[in-house]
Amino acid sequence: MKIPHTTIIAFALFALAGCGGSKSEPPSGLPATRKAPTFSSAAANDFVKNLSQTANDYVAAVKAKDVAKINTLTPKLAGILKTRQTVASTLKPDEAGKLMGWTHALLRQVQDAATAAAGPPIAL
Repeated sequence: MKIPHTTIIAFALFALAGCGGSKSEPPSGLPATRKAPTFSSAAANDFVKNLSQTANDYVAAVKAKDVAKINTLTPKLAGILKTRQTVASTLKPDEAGKLMGWTHALLRQVQDAATAAAGPPIAL
């Protein structure tokens, strides 16, 4: 019996994927960006993609305490958010609500991550 090359390669990749025990890296990015919604509008999907990437970059910069990157990303984040109403107006009402809800959840996660990265408040 002849076994096709693709079967051998698939088994090899499957075996290699299982190496290393139960060590797995935690998912990257904010939870809202890992579960980002999709819409009937290409503009809305681009908005979600751009906002997700910028929010994840911003949180990474805050955690790294990279002030230069934070200063670069803050106006970029604000610029993307300024287009939210325009993008939402191109959607059906139920999709517009979904976009607004997702954006609100994402911004809450950004705020929470930034607060956690800052550490506890200093008692005076």
